[in-house]
Amino acid sequence: MTCISLLVLFGVLATGIGIPHDYYFDIEKGSKLFIEGSSNVNSFECESKDEFLNQLSRITVSDDERSFNFTSTSLRLKTALLDCDNNKMNRDLCEALRSEDYPYITIDLHDAVIIEGSPKRLDSNFIVRCNASIAITSVTRKVSLDVKAKNLGNGRFRFYSTMQLLITDYGVAPPTALLGLIKVRNSIRIVLDITTRAR
Repeated sequence: MTCISLLVLFGVLATGIGIPHDYYFDIEKGSKLFIEGSSNVNSFECESKDEFLNQLSRITVSDDERSFNFTSTSLRLKTALLDCDNNKMNRDLCEALRSEDYPYITIDLHDAVIIEGSPKRLDSNFIVRCNASIAITSVTRKVSLDVKAKNLGNGRFRFYSTMQLLITDYGVAPPTALLGLIKVRNSIRIVLDITTRAR
């Protein structure tokens, strides 16, 4: 699950320093956000089929253009659109995440800093350390993650990151099947491979 709007920050470098700016962008088709996990029987992957058009981020850039603060920058993933390529697993996941009461997984971006490289160099990787919050069911927890990024030119950036989560940290009981014979392990990995385009 996200951050994905957490993954848009650099189109603002040309808009001014120290002043909040609204930055509109789309997440391009072909981008992927998915969850990897395993049970005592096999591994699984659940990909978000949500579309993330018409995103908005409000960003303030530091004087040295290396740090970014965010307000009103979030990405909401519809739980019912996580596809595990197995209808029963999809239902079990929605039930475990209490999708009727909490239909979205929400990722809020707080701040970020470039720790390696420069976003101004075309086709060159740089690394961004992001602080964010992830809300799953009724629980919100802060996370820090490193994002590998590349400036593709023409207002397009590609971002890749992974993060490990324990689903019990979010009040989610690991799903079971076949009267408890199949048990999903507590640790999952969220994988983001997203390309954004400024509008």
